[in-house]
Amino acid sequence: MNNEKLTEFEQYFQIDESNRVNLFAVDPHAVPKTLAQLEADIPPLFKLANEVSELELSSLRPLRNLGDIAQELAVFLQAQSRKIDLIMSHILASEQPEDNTMYCDSYGGGGVKFTSDNVYSLGHTFRTKLFLQHEASAVYCYTEVVAIEKQDDDQYQYTLLFIAIRDSDQELVVRATLHAQTRQLKKRQQQQALDTPLDGSFQNDKSTNTPTKPEH
Repeated sequence: MNNEKLTEFEQYFQIDESNRVNLFAVDPHAVPKTLAQLEADIPPLFKLANEVSELELSSLRPLRNLGDIAQELAVFLQAQSRKIDLIMSHILASEQPEDNTMYCDSYGGGGVKFTSDNVYSLGHTFRTKLFLQHEASAVYCYTEVVAIEKQDDDQYQYTLLFIAIRDSDQELVVRATLHAQTRQLKKRQQQQALDTPLDGSFQNDKSTNTPTKPEH
């Protein structure tokens, strides 16, 4: 059974990026069995944050078809959107502080991975809140431990599968991984550009332009 769940987890791309995760251990029977039960369990703040995120996407999307005319307007709206994002992130971060807070090793549409010295067993279930920093959004869901890998420093890396999550929230996580991949690629290209040595042409040009002493 765990092999099937691990396969389900691996169907989605995982990005190696750290984000805050709040975990609260729950009995498996406490995991919502229907979408209606999950919707009723999600705190209003999480619904609001993700609705704001969706509204931002839908409002900026039409501007892309207007070309350069709307570029300045888009920049202004994105700045205003970022202000709202920062406020929402702060509010979400203070929600239910009794949860066990940590930072994940990676995340994706199938779930998250995190490393801890706490000991959990396969099948352990959590009420999970994944805070997507760069998206200024958070996902409220339930996860299950489907794989455990012992680390060298007496810690364990746990693989958590999403077992109760809204489709829109799962799409948000998938979108966040693509954005993170783009950021990492851009950062890698910038670093490669900085590390690339100058070719010899500049030095050769410099040497040829250096005046020589006239022969007597």
